Amino acid sequence: MTRIENDLCKIDIAVDETYQSDADFKSKYDIVLNPNELSPDDYSRAYSIRVKLLDREYSVALIGDCHCWDTNCAVIEDDLLTILQGWEIMQFNVIAAMVMRSVTLDTMAPNFEIHKVGTGYLIYGETDITMLNDKLETLWSFSGRDIFVSISGKTPFEIKGERICLYDFEDNYYELDFQGNKL
Repeated sequence: MTRIENDLCKIDIAVDETYQSDADFKSKYDIVLNPNELSPDDYSRAYSIRVKLLDREYSVALIGDCHCWDTNCAVIEDDLLTILQGWEIMQFNVIAAMVMRSVTLDTMAPNFEIHKVGTGYLIYGETDITMLNDKLETLWSFSGRDIFVSISGKTPFEIKGERICLYDFEDNYYELDFQGNKL
C-alpha cells in the first residue's frame, strides 16, 4: 500500500484484487474509472484509492493493466494526483474528483515506479527509464542492454541526489543525470 499526503489531502492506494466487473465496483466505490474499458478477462487489476480531504472523503476504483504495483505508484502535488499503472499514467484532480489527463507510455514493457523530480516525473520501467514533463509528455527515454531487474541482489533502480543509478539483468551498471545523459 502507498500512503501519500500534503496540506490538502491524505491518500491511500492499494491493489484491489476483488475486481469482477465495473457494476460490482459501482456499489463499492464512489467513482469507478476504467479509461480503457477493460474487463477482468483482459488481465486487468484495480487500484483502490481513498481520498481524505479536510471537508470530505471518497473512494475511487482505477481499473487498468494487471502490471501495477501499489508502492511508488503515485505522487501528489497540490490538488493533482499523478498515478502510474503499468503503461498508463493518469492525473486526477482530488478536489474536483475528475480526470485531468491520461496518457499511455510508449515503452516495450510495463513500468514499476513514478517519482517527482524537478519539474517532471521520472518513470522506472522494466526496459526503460523515462522522463516526462508536467503535462506527461516524454522528454527522454533510456534503455540498457537488458531489463532493469537485478538477479545479483543489487538495487536495480535508485535515485542518488541528481543521479539515476541502474543495474540491468546482466549486472551492467549505468548512471544518468536528470536530462538523460549517461555519466
